[in-house]
Amino acid sequence: PPSLTSSVPQPPPLTSSVPQARPVSPPKSSHLVKRAALIVGNTYKNCHNMELLGCKTSAENVKKALEFRGFNCELKLNIPADEILRLVTEFTENKTDFEARLFYFSGHGGNESFSVNGGGHAITENLVGFVDRSGQLYEGGEYVLGQDGRKVFKDEILSSFAKDNKPNVHKILMFDCCRGEKSREMGGTQKTTFQLEIMRREEANQKNAHYKNVVILHGTLPHQVAWCTADGKGSTKFSKHFCAQLSRHGGVNISDMDEAINAELEKDQNTNKDTKGHVQMVEMTKRGISKPFIF
Repeated sequence: PPSLTSSVPQPPPLTSSVPQARPVSPPKSSHLVKRAALIVGNTYKNCHNMELLGCKTSAENVKKALEFRGFNCELKLNIPADEILRLVTEFTENKTDFEARLFYFSGHGGNESFSVNGGGHAITENLVGFVDRSGQLYEGGEYVLGQDGRKVFKDEILSSFAKDNKPNVHKILMFDCCRGEKSREMGGTQKTTFQLEIMRREEANQKNAHYKNVVILHGTLPHQVAWCTADGKGSTKFSKHFCAQLSRHGGVNISDMDEAINAELEKDQNTNKDTKGHVQMVEMTKRGISKPFIF
């Protein structure tokens, strides 16, 4: 007998006005593509820094999301500063034949105006004193914080991660951390006798100027604070929305990721969800991109 069909009209499928990373068909040879990710989550438990238990959850969630997209993932928790650099160097050297390498860090971060190197360790200063007419200024930059409370500058990580600079290898770095302090993000000020900040254009740093197919995705804009869900007790907001994008059907173009995540962060801000109205927007930097990367 003929099959029965309903004459009742069906509602159209629901659509969202929120931008999403463009779904695309994955390459036909995707099952042969080799992708690897090094994931670091620091919680600072039993340390002098504020504890961030949600960073462990964020790292674990990102690992699951990337494995769903075919990445071979290495998860490292509570890693000190020197060990972070060692792991990045070792990971890069062992994954030279991969189509894509990805580094994800979740933990404390910030921006240091000046850096003085001494005794093999970075000694950071915000205030610079002059004697008579002379003085010395040392360039600093953005950093992540090791489990031991010591700073690792992002330029050091980038330099090691993209050392081979192979043009056919996608090199993706994701920093899910603060790039400033709450007092600055909220418009607060601190009294200091003298402060001078050197602003450096990235293009002026010659060792970073000629990288090929590098994408850097920051969880915040410069000097912003990275927020967590569940009033600070849950995973980071960036990891939440990043994983949501990767859970969609079809391929996801990384070039659209910042717009898609920012749209969700803006919704959170407008509804005072999780961050009680404080602003957080992600930022993407591309260097020498010659071909798209599809998750």
